[in-house]
Amino acid sequence: MLNIKLKTWIDGQSWFGETVRAVTKKKELPSLDFNDLAFKLATAENISETLPAVLKSLQSLINDLFPPAQQAELIILFSNPSTSETFMHHGLHQAPAAKLMQSLHHLFTVGKAPESNDMMMVDGLTIAPSRLFDHENMTVWSLFLFRDAAPSAKQLKWKTSSIENTLYKGLQAWYHSESKLKKALESERAMYAAELHDSLAQVLGYLRLKSLKLDKLCQQDEFSSLKPITEDLASYTQCAYHQTRELITSSRLTMQSDNLSQGVINSIKEFEHQSAIVFELDNRLPLNMLSPQQSMQMLYIVRESLSNIVRHSHATHARVVLLLKTSSLIHIHIEDNGTGINPEAARSDSFGLQIMKERADRIGASLVINNRPEGGTRVDLSLDLEANE
Repeated sequence: MLNIKLKTWIDGQSWFGETVRAVTKKKELPSLDFNDLAFKLATAENISETLPAVLKSLQSLINDLFPPAQQAELIILFSNPSTSETFMHHGLHQAPAAKLMQSLHHLFTVGKAPESNDMMMVDGLTIAPSRLFDHENMTVWSLFLFRDAAPSAKQLKWKTSSIENTLYKGLQAWYHSESKLKKALESERAMYAAELHDSLAQVLGYLRLKSLKLDKLCQQDEFSSLKPITEDLASYTQCAYHQTRELITSSRLTMQSDNLSQGVINSIKEFEHQSAIVFELDNRLPLNMLSPQQSMQMLYIVRESLSNIVRHSHATHARVVLLLKTSSLIHIHIEDNGTGINPEAARSDSFGLQIMKERADRIGASLVINNRPEGGTRVDLSLDLEANE
């Protein structure tokens, strides 16, 4: 046992300089620049990539702050009670057990969240939660996990106050920056959606009605020679109108769709209102598996599939399945009992299927679209999270 003088600096001021008793193997405590770590968090373009690296650096300090009988592991948990959503990040070499992740998700979103600094037992572990900050749609917690003996609350706070202060400053600054950016993007998207609705969509809506009326008039024998032209005109105008409406809807998707499961539920409800098709959803996907980018791209693929079912399939039933096949393999399949698909018959100006494949490639997912032996179409979308780390 050695007495080690631990000094940390936040904003150039000594945070604490008490003597900390720690077990070492004749090595000094890691030298960390807390200001640099806080700055990395504050300026992170993708917090899901930056935070684990910062936590890994902090974990090396935590390992030296506590004796072997009190070894601690740090997890940062983002909770959004309004959507029952959690995202957890850690700097550990091995991810926490799935059962523990599910227990923490339930505790901090479905159940009653604990008070800060109240130690509790979860799946045989002692957990010390501390609320770093709390905003309208996001609460951020630091969770110190002890597998064996745990220190007293006073001792824990004394040893970890500089770590939590660093996380608080960095994540608080990141959250405010992200909130401003999100509001700016949502405002711009809303403006473009409004412009599309009030200009192009209205014009296309008028042309759609007139082209349908013209097509009906040309059903008379005296205008039969014009029938192929009016049919094409009505079909293309109808397609352009629906695509514009889809652009308006897509531009108004909010960040709640970062939660893929909720985004799929909302999309199914939307397309149910547009058709007489019966939609069935089998959702067995945990909430906190995907990054926002992965969730959004997969959601757009699902939406395009559902849109194709409503517009082209002539189906009466459709089924959407979200599965976690292994610990890292996410699989989505969408099928209908309609007329099936003939890729060779696709119009030269129809880009829906190509865009779906481009979205899948963007996140390293695999996309396969085939006819079902029983009739109809099946879309299979798979993403291996470990292969894309």
